[in-house]
Amino acid sequence: MFKQFISRLPGADVYMVTSFLTFLVFFCLVGLYLVLVDRRHIDQVSRLPLDDTIDA
Repeated sequence: MFKQFISRLPGADVYMVTSFLTFLVFFCLVGLYLVLVDRRHIDQVSRLPLDDTIDA
């Protein structure tokens, strides 16, 4: 059913490729951020809901 719906839309292939590339770029950027971010920053942000003090 989905295949028939997509085949009747003009330009659906461009939409699908664009949405896939958007997802892929976002996923890669988030992965790169997680690899490069300082571990102390992640620990500090993870404690924010429980801490009353914020370390500068």
